[in-house]
Amino acid sequence: MGIKQIAKLANVSIGTVDRVIHKRPGVSKETKAKILKIIEETGYTKNTTASRLKLASIKKIKFAVLLPETKKEWNYWKLPIQGINNAVNELKEMGVAVDFLYFTDSNTYTKSIEFIFLKEYNAIITVPFFKKESNTLLQKAAKKKTTVVFLDTEIDLEKNAHFIRQNSHQAGKVAGRLLYGLVGADGEYLVINKQNDKGTLVNNLQREDGFKEFIKSVQYKKEILSKSYIFKKDFNLCPDLITWLKTKSLKGIFVTNSKSHIIVKALNKEGITNTQIIGFDLNDKNINCLKNEEISFLINQQPELQGYMAIKNLFNHIAKQETLKTNYNIPIDIILKENLLTS
Repeated sequence: MGIKQIAKLANVSIGTVDRVIHKRPGVSKETKAKILKIIEETGYTKNTTASRLKLASIKKIKFAVLLPETKKEWNYWKLPIQGINNAVNELKEMGVAVDFLYFTDSNTYTKSIEFIFLKEYNAIITVPFFKKESNTLLQKAAKKKTTVVFLDTEIDLEKNAHFIRQNSHQAGKVAGRLLYGLVGADGEYLVINKQNDKGTLVNNLQREDGFKEFIKSVQYKKEILSKSYIFKKDFNLCPDLITWLKTKSLKGIFVTNSKSHIIVKALNKEGITNTQIIGFDLNDKNINCLKNEEISFLINQQPELQGYMAIKNLFNHIAKQETLKTNYNIPIDIILKENLLTS
């Protein structure tokens, strides 16, 4: 069943059917209802692929992707970029293209946003690391009717936003359950967060809250220590923390980010071995620590999938008029030495 047949059944022009299908004005309520009824009864679906292929040579779907800088040999953000590139390669014949931009702090983030709005993009993919700047982005995007999708982290913003992320609070609770199973009620616990120029990362704090919620739910009475660091090559633990770690009781360390391997290195430097560590993300150095049993568990937030789904969901929204999900929740994937190769 095609548009011609629908027009014939409804006794209207092909142009009228086309206006109804593409939700354009200029059709009476009665005629619109008649056409929609025929569409429902005949099971007509628009051939989006054919339409998009026809348009691809003359009209591109362009996305701006703004992520943290990725100049280091290994960087977490190379993984969502890989996912984005995989999706773009699948859709390039449909006219999909992306421009990548990078930031190092809130100032370069703001400058990049200003640059993006000097051009014409169908959508923007970025991260909500800076609340004020993210709100400004959404305000500008609303004026230009540009869709914004945030990866990695969800925060409360002034306007409704779209997020593709793992539930950080729930991931923290999972980490709490896992670490408590290793350390128990007689051990002591430490949470290590990552900072940027605006303070501790929001998703790190969300994970910490979830972790503490679980530990407290099992009636644990001791203090749970919390430290935040800006991680650098010459990273060292502070003296008071080293003293605390060298006491006899077993220590459970929850690293709320991808820097677990740096903590392992710092502990080895001080000869500290009475620890169980849980962290995030499957970078090469974390994986090596997991294989060597220096890290007990890693939680994988599947950054490649986040990038891939951002492009796919936006394409379906723009080209197929599908409703864009407000939240796309990435499963909490628990990785240990024994299931590493099959994950």
